[in-house]
Amino acid sequence: MAYPPAPQYPQQPLPPSGPKTRPGSVTAVVWTQFLTAALLVITGIGMFMVQSAVGDAVRDELLNDPSLEGSGITADQVDSLMTIVFAATAGVYLLFAVFYVVLGILNNKGNRPGRVLSWVLSGIALACCGLGGLIGQVGSTTYTMNDTEYNDQMTQAVEDATPAWVNALDWITLIMFIAGSLVIIILLAVPASNEFFRKEELAAGPYQGQPPYGGQPPYGQQPGQPPYGQQPPPPPAQ
Repeated sequence: MAYPPAPQYPQQPLPPSGPKTRPGSVTAVVWTQFLTAALLVITGIGMFMVQSAVGDAVRDELLNDPSLEGSGITADQVDSLMTIVFAATAGVYLLFAVFYVVLGILNNKGNRPGRVLSWVLSGIALACCGLGGLIGQVGSTTYTMNDTEYNDQMTQAVEDATPAWVNALDWITLIMFIAGSLVIIILLAVPASNEFFRKEELAAGPYQGQPPYGGQPPYGQQPGQPPYGQQPPPPPAQ
């Protein structure tokens, strides 16, 4: 008895995978990076704005301080010191702001290198700028000129000449460095973020050379042979 061949079922194409849904943890990371960048820009601009005025006030106070007569402190040295204290700090803040914006954009798109670099930058910001800056704010800063330390006089002069709103911005930025870095590091490691940044794999289809489901020959029958019990068709007449 001949058995008819099994019906062939057409293969349905796999549906295209849609865009990945960004979890709330990644959204919080992105906004934290953007907010940190905004604070850094505002604080950096503020430091640039007051650098000249603070430098003039500190120079006048130090050069007119009777206790510093004969110290050899010059106006150029004070100006150079103020440039390091204000301009260099502001430049570092603005550079970090650029990094945070770029990494926020990459994280928003699920970019894996952006996630790794965010961990690295947040670790640096937490250790150096955040905790290091906090220690510097609470403790005393060492000012050295002509191989002599002038901690008390310089610290007091800088504090007196710096506007209160610049000090407030600096404190807010330091706190944001610490809290924001912790938020970024933790939220990028939660399972929802791991899934979002995981490399998307192509859906598995049928193996190469395998006929579609339902097209397998009966057991014991070689491909290309007629079904069991059925004679092969005669060769065409010459």
